[in-house]
Amino acid sequence: MHTEELVKRITEERADVFGAFYTPYLRDCARDIAGFHDDVADAGTVTESVLRSLMGRCVETGVRTLIASFHAEGGTYEAFHARVAGDEGRGAVLDRFPELGRLLRLLTARTTRTVREVLSAAASDRHDLAGLLGVRGRITSLVPGLGDAHRGGRTVCLVTWDDEVRTVYKPQQDNCLRLLSTLRALLDEDGSFFGPLHPVSLVRPTHVWQQFVAHTDLETTGAAGTYFRRFGRVAALLGMMGATDLHHENVVALPHGPVVIDTETLVSLPNGPSDTPAPDTRPPGVAARAALNLDVEHSVLNTLLFPARYAGAKLDVDISGIGCVRPGASEHIESYTVVDAGTDDIRFDRGPVVVEHGANMATVAGVPLDPRDWVDDISAGYSEARELLGVRRQDIERAVRDSGSWAVRQVVRPTYVYARFLEASTHPVHLGSREARAELLGKLPRHYRGAAGESADALHREEVAALLDLDVPFFTVDCDSLRMRGGLDDRPRTAGGTTPRQSALTAVRLFFDRPPQRDLTYMRYALAGSVDDVWDVRRASRRGTFPDLTDAGSWHATLRDLVVGDASAPTWLLPRLQGDGLRLGGVNAPLYDGGGLLLYLAQVEALSGDSPLGIDIEGACRAAVHPGVPGDGTPLAMSPFTGALSELVTDWEIRRRRTPGAPFTAARRPSTGPALDVDGLGAADFDHLNGYGGHLVYLARYLEHGAPELTGVPPERLLRRLVTVDGPPEAHTGELGLAHGRFGRITAMSAMVARGLDGDSGARDHLERFAHAYVRHRWQDESLRDRAAGNGWCKGYAGVAYALGELLDALGRPSGEIRTVIAPEVERLAGGEPGHDISFCHGVAGRVAVLCQLADRFDWPELRVRAAALRTAFLDRYAGGAAGGWSCGIGTEPHLPSFFLGLSGWFYAQLMLDHPQVTLPLCLGGR
Repeated sequence: MHTEELVKRITEERADVFGAFYTPYLRDCARDIAGFHDDVADAGTVTESVLRSLMGRCVETGVRTLIASFHAEGGTYEAFHARVAGDEGRGAVLDRFPELGRLLRLLTARTTRTVREVLSAAASDRHDLAGLLGVRGRITSLVPGLGDAHRGGRTVCLVTWDDEVRTVYKPQQDNCLRLLSTLRALLDEDGSFFGPLHPVSLVRPTHVWQQFVAHTDLETTGAAGTYFRRFGRVAALLGMMGATDLHHENVVALPHGPVVIDTETLVSLPNGPSDTPAPDTRPPGVAARAALNLDVEHSVLNTLLFPARYAGAKLDVDISGIGCVRPGASEHIESYTVVDAGTDDIRFDRGPVVVEHGANMATVAGVPLDPRDWVDDISAGYSEARELLGVRRQDIERAVRDSGSWAVRQVVRPTYVYARFLEASTHPVHLGSREARAELLGKLPRHYRGAAGESADALHREEVAALLDLDVPFFTVDCDSLRMRGGLDDRPRTAGGTTPRQSALTAVRLFFDRPPQRDLTYMRYALAGSVDDVWDVRRASRRGTFPDLTDAGSWHATLRDLVVGDASAPTWLLPRLQGDGLRLGGVNAPLYDGGGLLLYLAQVEALSGDSPLGIDIEGACRAAVHPGVPGDGTPLAMSPFTGALSELVTDWEIRRRRTPGAPFTAARRPSTGPALDVDGLGAADFDHLNGYGGHLVYLARYLEHGAPELTGVPPERLLRRLVTVDGPPEAHTGELGLAHGRFGRITAMSAMVARGLDGDSGARDHLERFAHAYVRHRWQDESLRDRAAGNGWCKGYAGVAYALGELLDALGRPSGEIRTVIAPEVERLAGGEPGHDISFCHGVAGRVAVLCQLADRFDWPELRVRAAALRTAFLDRYAGGAAGGWSCGIGTEPHLPSFFLGLSGWFYAQLMLDHPQVTLPLCLGGR
């Protein structure tokens, strides 16, 4: 096809995004590659593939500017498109946005150069490519731009030959593929252990040819065990080397195991010497976070093979190498989309970034497999590889020491940061001049991984220079060097205080120094956080046996292996419930989560005299709490279970188990927040679990122990508002449950009345009328009618029985009468199926705890017998694994350690059953 016809056809195909505007750039590229190496390439088909690629890059760079220009000028889309297709109209746009013109010319020149480099390499390497990769004939397609542009616009290219064999061309000057190949040959010569691992490659000094790896379905679900076992083995090998950046674009799933298609970051340099004070001079929280960050850097999570989603992180979508279980939208990162293309309404809108399922996902018949279902296979594979690597450790270290020259790419900051800045810099408001883009790009933060502090300015200048030319900054470090190489070699860039070879040897040593179970637990926690909504599907683990349920010591040993930091500020990795998803972070202090875990450990220590983890639990709590309590006044922040207030409660509850009568810590007073709009509070704001209902319980139970009042509002006024918004006591609609429903509000009133804090609020009369109406009608909502799940603390009869007992006790009813009145609720609570949920919030732990509490509170010893029977029934069903797995209250990993939704709540309930002196926190009804 004639060049002009080809250019016209390609631009017309993109006419809905002003395709004809880019005609001169496609024409120039076609002219400059014409006739180059016709002996190795089919000129017509190669030119077409190259121009289509260039067209895509041009549209990506210029479409928003053209949309803005169109709307500024007015008229119809067709008229504007026709105008900018001509020299005069195009020139008018480029006069207003000269930086756009420079970028489009740059893209064209770099595409031309890339094509010439690839074709020259193909001509030189044709014989070896035929022998190694089986290529025949000439190149029929060349597609640049498969990845980010680096070092002068060089990109990975997909090259297709006459025989339809596809190869990948990578413009790498140096790489560490040879090092990985050496280790593979040493450890697994026939590939039966790790599987394919990496593509077949032809390595040259300036480039690499690789076999194209096409994602392939597993034949059956039954083959998934082998795939995920090998995934675990590969994770151990790469984690041992200190690899990083192995995200979803760098892994391809094949039936015989994962293939890592980019090994530039096989070894990573450490973050370098810390500029922070020594650990003993830092605040406990800072020291704990630093210790945990360093440990994670040395862990398997650093590879990015697993969904490492952290609390407070900007990157909140799953980009892991193993694959996102359920694609979700980012709450922090946005990109643009073109809407109503080709019409007079064309525009660009912002929308959240979503990571879809990709070639990294193991699939059967095109359906992605959920890696959480094979977590035991992944763990088994990791353990098998660790054992093999341990046996061959000396050989591995010798191979690393004796390996020839190689280099690694040092990722000095997350690549997505560059992507965000690049996208922002091609918005029309920044394309008026090169200086305008430079000003925007200069806002990159000056913090770098693996670089010496004195190199920050030089690295920053080079980053800006690269991004100005649409490159993603690229820095390499030779294996025995401390110097980073980039595109501008006259700039001093010094790596942190270790070479890549030294870093690799250090990574190997640290890999074997770590407790063997730590990374296995990290992988489980990471996979537990792989979904955005943990409530969507509640699922029991596929594991067969769970000795932890009957052996707290085994679970304590697992936790002990996780502890990092010095004695004054210990912490460990914990999956936290953040919104509807789990996020990784250090131990946190809210009572429902990590604070409850610390409370459980403190209670064990109070009973035995020894710390179950060998650490100072109070020190761990000090490291977990914020230095001050924010007084933001929101209902969630004022909850003794979930908010910032909860940290005060956790701290006191832990200390009083060691020192009865301990007061609240006077030094941790809250900051002053805005005035609370009491009259604006509605019924939902008085939620018992997440709001001012819990806050009233806090006031009633803790003020006498020195707890601070945070709102500046008299408790009676809050109570009066609650009575107003609770609704008529003789009738009921909506949810009844304790945590989020009406019985939570009734519990708050009961606590205030019992302590004589009700004043003239009308709460006592409200409670009298409600008690009479409930006993008469025994209202039930949907949760209470659900026999399979209606007995929990949160929304079921465990919470109702507890709340009704609190109500009647506050009204002065004697224990015998209370036993008679609440007997129907207790029967539902104690009887029936034990269910599969261990949690305090929804499951059997909450039922056991409430039965023990009611037994002791109302002189009802029979309930302890029934609580023991309930526990026995649950363990008979699940401890041996005969009926499948149990769950922790949410649809994910069952070994979560938190209190309301995890193992610490379960084991706390067992302490209450086995040790009558153990009581719940005061805000949960303890004494």
